[in-house]
Amino acid sequence: MFGISEPNILEQGEAGDQFINEDQPQVRITRNQTDPNWIVDGVDSIEISYESNDRFRVEYWGYMTGRLWITHDGVNELKQTFLDDRDEIPGWTLSTELTELPDWFPVPDDIPSPVTCSECGSEVSVTEVTAPLSGGLQDRYCPDCWSSVRDGT
Repeated sequence: MFGISEPNILEQGEAGDQFINEDQPQVRITRNQTDPNWIVDGVDSIEISYESNDRFRVEYWGYMTGRLWITHDGVNELKQTFLDDRDEIPGWTLSTELTELPDWFPVPDDIPSPVTCSECGSEVSVTEVTAPLSGGLQDRYCPDCWSSVRDGT
C-alpha cells in the first residue's frame, strides 16, 4: 500500500476517532487537486507521526480512511512514492514546511518550483494553480485569473 513494501508495514488498522497525536511532530502530504473538473476517489491526505525509533503511524483519509504502522524504511518508501514526483505540477505535495520537518522524515529530492500563469504571466505556487485539461493542452491559472476564466469575465 502507498508503495510501501510488505516487510516495512508493521500493522494495518481502521481509522479511529483520534487522527492527530498532538505530542509528536507530524508530516502531512496532500493530494494536489489542480483540475476543478476531475473527481478523485481514494486518499486525499496522509499524515505521518513518530511513535518510536522504528515505528511510525500513518493516518490517511479521503474516500478511503485507515491507519498503518510502518518502519523508518517504510517512511522513506512513502516519501519516494508521493513526493519524488518529477512532474512540473506534482500530484502530491508536502503540506508541512521544509523548515518544520522533523529529523526522522527525509527531505524530498525535488521541491516544486512555481509555475507561470497562462493568462497574466505571474508566478503561482503549484498548490494554488488551477490547471484544467482541455483538448490535450494544459493552461495554468493563478487564482484571480481562474476566477475570471471560469466566470467568463
